[in-house]
Amino acid sequence: MDPQPAPEKKHKRRRTLVFVGVGLIVLLSITAFFVPYLLKRYIEKHSVEWIGRTVTINSIILNPFTFTYAVNGVKCSEPGSDETFVSWKRIAVKSDLWNGFQNKHWRFRKLRVEDPYFHITQQGDRFNFSDLMEMGGSDTTASTDTTTVQFSMEDIRISGGRIVYASDVLKAPVGISGLHAECNRITSESARMDFLLGLTLDAGGTLYGGFKIDTEKSLYAVHAQLKSFALPQLLPYLQDFMHTTALKGDVDVRLDLEDSWADTAALAVSGDLALNNFDLTDGQGERLVGMKSGRVVLDTLNAKTQNFKISRVLVDGFNTRYQQWADGSNTWTKVLKLDSTTTGDSSSVTLAAEPANVFVMLSDYIRLLGQDFVASQYTADSMVLVHSSVEFEDFTPEKPLRYTLDEIDIRSSRINTATGTADFYASALLNGSGKLTSSFKFDPRNYRNVDANLQVTDLSLSDLDAYSRWYGAYPIQSGTLSYTSTTSIRDGKIDSENHLVSDNLRFAKKIDVHDAGIFILPLRLGASLLRDVHGKIDVDIPVKGDLNDPEFKPWPIIWQVLKNLVVKAAAAPVKLVAGVFGGGSDDVDMEEVRFAPLQTSLGKEQLRALAGLAETLKQKPELYVALVRVTDLNEEQEEWAAHQAKKEFLGLSGDVSAKDSIRVMELSLRDSAFTAYLDGKTPAMQGKSERERCIAAIGADTVKQAVEISEAERQTAVMAQLIEDGVEVKRIAFRNGSKEKLQGHIGAPGFRFVLDVGE
Repeated sequence: MDPQPAPEKKHKRRRTLVFVGVGLIVLLSITAFFVPYLLKRYIEKHSVEWIGRTVTINSIILNPFTFTYAVNGVKCSEPGSDETFVSWKRIAVKSDLWNGFQNKHWRFRKLRVEDPYFHITQQGDRFNFSDLMEMGGSDTTASTDTTTVQFSMEDIRISGGRIVYASDVLKAPVGISGLHAECNRITSESARMDFLLGLTLDAGGTLYGGFKIDTEKSLYAVHAQLKSFALPQLLPYLQDFMHTTALKGDVDVRLDLEDSWADTAALAVSGDLALNNFDLTDGQGERLVGMKSGRVVLDTLNAKTQNFKISRVLVDGFNTRYQQWADGSNTWTKVLKLDSTTTGDSSSVTLAAEPANVFVMLSDYIRLLGQDFVASQYTADSMVLVHSSVEFEDFTPEKPLRYTLDEIDIRSSRINTATGTADFYASALLNGSGKLTSSFKFDPRNYRNVDANLQVTDLSLSDLDAYSRWYGAYPIQSGTLSYTSTTSIRDGKIDSENHLVSDNLRFAKKIDVHDAGIFILPLRLGASLLRDVHGKIDVDIPVKGDLNDPEFKPWPIIWQVLKNLVVKAAAAPVKLVAGVFGGGSDDVDMEEVRFAPLQTSLGKEQLRALAGLAETLKQKPELYVALVRVTDLNEEQEEWAAHQAKKEFLGLSGDVSAKDSIRVMELSLRDSAFTAYLDGKTPAMQGKSERERCIAAIGADTVKQAVEISEAERQTAVMAQLIEDGVEVKRIAFRNGSKEKLQGHIGAPGFRFVLDVGE
C-alpha cells in the first residue's frame, strides 16, 4: 500500500493533539467541577468519624485554569453539640501546584481568609482542640528523605475575624471581633516575618499596628496603638488585689518597642500612655481614687546608650481620700487584700493574686524588660499635676478631723542629669481657706542636695480643733496661721529657718475627754500671754541637724520649741498685756463673745465680753454693731446629739442636776457600754464615727431643730444683756457673715462683733 501523503499525516497529528487537548480540558473540567462536589460530600459524611465533629461545607473550588483553590462556607461544630467550634466564609489561595511538585518549591499567593471564627476553651492544660492535635499518633520512625522542600506565601490577608476564648484562668471569656491581619511574605528562605494586625475587643478597645519577628537574629518589634481600652474589663483581676466594686475609665497606649530575647542591651522603647476618666471605688462602693486625665509620654528608653527621657507627665483632676482609725487601720489596709501568711513586718507584706492575673503578668514583663537597665542619664521635659485634691479623715480622735487639700497644682522645670538641676513649684488650697505655696530645687544626681521654700497663709486653726482637743485637751475657738520656711540640705545636713505667726488664736477651757497618753500644756493661758496687743503670736523656729543620723528627727525639735514657749509664758504671768480699755483684763475680748458647747445662758466670761462691747458703744455713739454668728453648726449638732444620746443612755431626761451633768460630761463616747448602746440604736452605721451615729440615733431633724433653738436662745440672751448695759436696740443687729469675713473664726458657739459707722 502506498504511504500516506505528508499533508495527511500532518493533519492526523493535528487532530490527535486536538483530541488530547479536548480530553485534557474535559478532565480538568471534571476535576474543577465534579471532584470538589464529591470531596465536599465525602468530608461531610465522614467528619464525625474522623474528628468527632460535624463539618458542613457550602462549596469547594479546585480551578486548575486560574490556579485558584478555595473552601467556602465551612462550619465545624463542637463534639456532640450545635455550638460552632470553627467557621469561615471563605479561604482561598492561588498556586501552581504542578510547578511546585516539579521544583520542590511550593509558591502560594493571595491567601484570603474571610470572616473566620474560632471558639477556644481551656481547662488546665487541655483545650477543646487537644484531641485533634493528638490524632497524629506517636510515630517516631525517622524519615530517610533528606530532600529540602521550600515554600513561600505572599500577599496574605485575614479579614472580619472573630475569636472567643474562655479559660479557667480567666475571670470572663475574652471576645475579639473585626480581626484583620496582613503579611507581605512568609518564606522558608527567611526567618523574618512582618505583619499588620488590627482588632476590636468586645469589652471595649481597638488595637492596630505592625509587628516583627526575626528568629534568626532573636529580634522582635512592636509598633502598635491601643485605643479606648475599657478598664472595667480588668475589674475582676483587680479584685484579686483589693476590695473594690467598680473600675471606670479607658486607656490609650502607643508603643514602639524593639528588643531581643538573646541580647539584654537591645531594648529600645518609646511610647505614650493616656488614662481618661479614671474612677476606682472601695469595697463599699465609695470613690477611692479618681482622675480626669493622665498622660505619660516616653520619648526614649535605650538600654544600649543607657538613656532615659520622658517628654511629658501630665495629671489633671486627680483626687483621692485617706482615712485612718483608732485601731491603726487606714483606707488602704482595709482596701488591699493581704496574703494570709503576712506577718507584722511590712517588708514581708504580699498581695494575694494568681500568677495568671493580668496585672501580675504585666508586672513580671516590665520587670523582665528593666532588670538589666540602669540609666546613666535621664531627662524629663515637664511634670505637671493640676486641679487635684486629697480628702483626709482621721477618726483617731473622738471628734473626727476632716480636712481637704484641693486645687493642688505641682509643676516642674526640665529635669536633666547633665545639668544637675530640677525645680518644682507647688500650691494648694487648705480646707477651703488657707493657701500653700512652695518651691524646691534638687540635684537629680544627688537627692540629698535640696533647697526649699514654703509659705502658708490664712490657715484656719479652728479646722484643726479635733487634734487640739484630743492631743492638747484644749479646743480651738478661732485663729489663723501664717508660716514661712526656708530650708537648705547639703549632703544630708539640714539647715531650716521657720517663722510662724498666728492671729487671734484662742482656746476654750480644758476638756476631760482626750488622749490618755498626752502631756497637757496650759495652751489657753500660754496663748493668751503670748499674744501681743494686736492679737498676734510671732515665733521663729530654727532646725539644724544631720538627716543621715537615724536618731535625728526634726518634728520633736519643733514641738520642743513650741512647748518651751508655752511653758515659759505660763510660768511668767506677770508679762504685761495691754487691755482694750487700759489696764483691763486680757480676758475681755472686744471682738467676739463665745459660749461653751450647748451653753445658752450668759456666764461670767460672756458678761465681761458684752460689758466691754457695751462700754465701747457708749463711748462711741457713732458706732453700730453687727453680731455675726460664728457657730460651727455641724459641730454644734454633733455636740448636742452626743450629749442627748449620753443622757438617754444614762436614763436622764429634761433638766439634769449638776451631779448628773458631770456624769454626762465624763462619759466617753467610746465607753464599751455606750458603744454597745449605739450598736443597738444604729446597727446599719457600724464603722461610722460615734458622733455621726449619735445624730442618727436621735434623728437629724430633731438635732437640727434643737440647735436652732439654742442659737435663738443665745441671741435673745445677748440682746437682753446689751440693752441692760445701756445699748440702744437700733444700734444692734444680728446677721450671718460671708465666708471671707468669717475665715478663721468659725468654731465654738458665739457671735463676732463687727463695728461700723452708722448713717
